[in-house]
Amino acid sequence: MLRSASLSAVLVLAFLMAGCVAIPTKNEPAAYTQALVQDAVRLYTQEGPQAAIDHYSSPENIDGQWYVFIIGGDGYTVAHHNPEMIGRDPALRVDVTGYFYGDDILSATEAGKWVSYVFNNPDTGEETRKNAWIVRHDGLFFGSGWYEEN
Repeated sequence: MLRSASLSAVLVLAFLMAGCVAIPTKNEPAAYTQALVQDAVRLYTQEGPQAAIDHYSSPENIDGQWYVFIIGGDGYTVAHHNPEMIGRDPALRVDVTGYFYGDDILSATEAGKWVSYVFNNPDTGEETRKNAWIVRHDGLFFGSGWYEEN
């Protein structure tokens, strides 16, 4: 009987461990960024569009250099921690180097796409190269990214 109970305990532990997924840390910026976007899509799906827009339009959305933004299918920003970005004309998605990154963002698919451009880092206030992961979901574009060190 004791042996059966021990075997059962081992099997339960094995099943629990099999279900565990390593959560990326900020030391793994690409994986961490992708996890933030996945969480944003999950929030959108579970809580609805308005809950996601409200959450990602608030300052609580910022975690150092990381934040999530949402862009509508028409290219206009619908959620961003910076209120000046909400409703922003997609034609203005040009970085300080002259690179028009808007088309690259809007070409992302459900599988996701990396887009790199220069943007203001909220953690430092400096224009820095940003590596953004963009995923299209339900006609919207969910994105986040990390900034390269100068």
